[in-house]
Amino acid sequence: MNTDWSDILITDRDLTLDPAGIPDYVTQRPSITQDIVHMILESGLLIELVGERSRAKWTGNMTRIEMLVEDDERIIPGTVVINWNDPEQIVLFAQSVMGEVSVTLSVPDNPEGIS
Repeated sequence: MNTDWSDILITDRDLTLDPAGIPDYVTQRPSITQDIVHMILESGLLIELVGERSRAKWTGNMTRIEMLVEDDERIIPGTVVINWNDPEQIVLFAQSVMGEVSVTLSVPDNPEGIS
């Protein structure tokens, strides 16, 4: 298993460049966290919850997000915990092979702005 994870740093859905215009990188646990955020956003599961009032739909999507994250080889299975007491925000905690990661995501109020 690869233990040296790095990725181009993304900030506000755009590449982060250093003063010379070269992309910045993120490594190790922050790289895992960034990948989880992108995985969840790209799944479309948060967009499905915009304006959703059905607790069953929320529960189903949170389970699907949990399973999606646990499929990542860097996440220790059975460690994903999602707190979604606030209908506008979810907080995800998980144990990775590099230590704990946490992700806070907002349910978008403008689904057209999410790509």
